Amino acid sequence: MNAAHGQIGFFLALIAQCGLVWTQVPWSRRQSPSAVDSRGKRNVLVIIGDDAGFETQVYNNSVCRTPHLNQLAARSIIFRNAFTSVSSCSPSRSTILSGLPQHQNGMYGLHQGVHHFNSFDGVRSLPLILHSHGIRTGIIGKKHVGPEYVYPFDFAETEENHSILQVGRNITFMRQYARDFLNNASDNRPFFLYIGFHDPHRCGSTHPQYGAFCEKFGNGEPGMGVIPDWKPVKYDPAQVKVPYFVQDTPAARQDIAAQYTTISRLDQGIGVILEELKLAGHLDDTLVIYSSDNGIPFPNGRTNLFDPGMAEPMLVSSPLHAESWGQ
Repeated sequence: MNAAHGQIGFFLALIAQCGLVWTQVPWSRRQSPSAVDSRGKRNVLVIIGDDAGFETQVYNNSVCRTPHLNQLAARSIIFRNAFTSVSSCSPSRSTILSGLPQHQNGMYGLHQGVHHFNSFDGVRSLPLILHSHGIRTGIIGKKHVGPEYVYPFDFAETEENHSILQVGRNITFMRQYARDFLNNASDNRPFFLYIGFHDPHRCGSTHPQYGAFCEKFGNGEPGMGVIPDWKPVKYDPAQVKVPYFVQDTPAARQDIAAQYTTISRLDQGIGVILEELKLAGHLDDTLVIYSSDNGIPFPNGRTNLFDPGMAEPMLVSSPLHAESWGQ
């Protein structure tokens, strides 16, 4: 679909989808978390890739195999003209979760480590708004925004309480956390679940032992550990598709081959999350959205205002609009 997308519109669309739940409740009862009637509830699952671009079969890359994204795309509207609000991680994610551009929500730079940027105290974020209307909120994986009291989730398994490698790349752990959230029989409220994969982000500067893209992490080689739900897919650098904005060199091809391997982990991770959604009985009452925070980590990509930095993949799967699937 050739419809432009901005992250503010993304935020409003999520509010509207969740609003289909709580607007059925009389106005006098809407302020109470217990006000939402679970009958006919509609849920939202948001999946965000980290520096993920168009290196998938969905977007006509015939080399990088992504069978699970293909399956999701078959149940989705496929956007071919979607854009991030800013080509940088924390500012982009803050816009997704607040509906405000980074210069209005305060997240001017990266949140983690020495950067320490935060959104303004008075920002009314998506998890705050949804919780106030009786929607159960959860986040698994990379969060990368703050402060906590501006972006609070009822259920949170993120880099704030785990290693980012384990919570963002170990898809077996992520599966278990998703299962814990989805199978909470004591809480029957509609839910909003945000999955932040750390793949296919580079990691050579922080964990060089695992390769440029952490493509060796959990691959079963000596000292690399094992991720039971991941079957690594390796690629020949000579066969990869070099983007038009990247210089075609042996080093670039080696990097892209490693990137493809981590995309295989992202793809299989999406597969196990959707499997858990189905096993929990929510496949047919949940809006599923897949996108990315910014462009790929190559020259002219991430942190640039060119299309390779700003344009994003986006799939929107609504069980209520099957007639639009595959468009």
